[in-house]
Amino acid sequence: MDGLVQSVVYDTSCPANIYSATVMHKVDGDQKIVMIASKKDMITLESKIVDDKVETYIVELNFSNIPSNAEIISIHCINRNKEFDDFVFGITYALVIENEDPETAETYLNIYSGFPGSSLEAIMENCETLQLDFVPFQLNHAIYMSETHKNGMWLLSGSDGKIHAYKSEQQEIVEKKIEDYFIEFEDTKDSIVLCFGTKSFSDYKKRMSYYGCETGYSMFSVVDSEKNQILQSFSERYESPITVMQLFNIHKKTVDIDNILSAVGDDFIPDCDTVNEKEQICLLVGSAVESAVVYMQMFYICLRNVLENNLRNAITLTDSNRHQAIVCALITDVNFDSKNEILLGTYGNYILNYVYENNNWVEQQQFDMRDSVYTICYLDITGEGVNDVVVMSERGIHILKHEPRYIVEVLKNRLKL
Repeated sequence: MDGLVQSVVYDTSCPANIYSATVMHKVDGDQKIVMIASKKDMITLESKIVDDKVETYIVELNFSNIPSNAEIISIHCINRNKEFDDFVFGITYALVIENEDPETAETYLNIYSGFPGSSLEAIMENCETLQLDFVPFQLNHAIYMSETHKNGMWLLSGSDGKIHAYKSEQQEIVEKKIEDYFIEFEDTKDSIVLCFGTKSFSDYKKRMSYYGCETGYSMFSVVDSEKNQILQSFSERYESPITVMQLFNIHKKTVDIDNILSAVGDDFIPDCDTVNEKEQICLLVGSAVESAVVYMQMFYICLRNVLENNLRNAITLTDSNRHQAIVCALITDVNFDSKNEILLGTYGNYILNYVYENNNWVEQQQFDMRDSVYTICYLDITGEGVNDVVVMSERGIHILKHEPRYIVEVLKNRLKL
């Protein structure tokens, strides 16, 4: 996190949660963040030029078909096309009635969609609703193959200890049998899944999937996407709930003077659904250990060469448990060295930054936030060409920006000036 300074802070009325942010990835490379700013409100961040300076401000979003007594639980966005923008949003919420048991609250899944190129305002008005019979947790999506064609499906973990699969068919949300599309998610050991996801290989013929449970059980598998058949599967059981799991490559493609011309004709915009199987693949796993009196502790491991080592070659992220529980993570290149770093958001108000050096993960820096950190995203919200770290904490939204002098030095090195 070299050269990062906290430049903007917005207060929010009440805490959000770990499923409170999603990023719209546009085909031209632009990105927009959508966040649950409170139990009832959703916002995005916009920028404008005032007196030759870029100012960022909050814009409230009004998604239709969400009652006033709803508490929003999770949000997720996907772009259905790689050639033009065609966004779909999923939002889960519960209807909470005062003085009634929260466990009896009605819960729902709303799906918002439009036509290719539709504005966000138009998408928010076109809603399909499905009532659920469980409390929803993480909302995600995954890609599966059907007759050599890529297809997407909504996946949602719930309080019933299952991962559910949904598709929109003829303006109706239809639940599908998870085992018919994602066989690896069929058996979750009857435990609540707190985090899960999939990454496909570049040709989409194989995928890697994972999930972590409230009981401490975690699973990683390699699947033949065309046959929906598990090729390899490994599991581990920890002493506490699994809070974070993420798959990633160590190296990240960047543009410099040697490849800037070839990159113009290349599909340079990263595909969020894939991982490069030719590069070293890592899996980040986090489990929280709760102290009945004082704090929750986190034990973090990064598993190198997942496919070759069958989850046995683990590196501990030293001292990652010293600021209470670590509840979120971001893996991206924040120091512009063409290698991904690990950012851990803690319940104890810190962001910890780990870099990969000499075959080890080393803590490089920590950033003191004023509240517990729930989500971390990395995107260009100002349109200045440089990404910012957007942090949602227990009571606010923080924007960490790169210092201009640091960016100039990186640019000079890239262009060999």
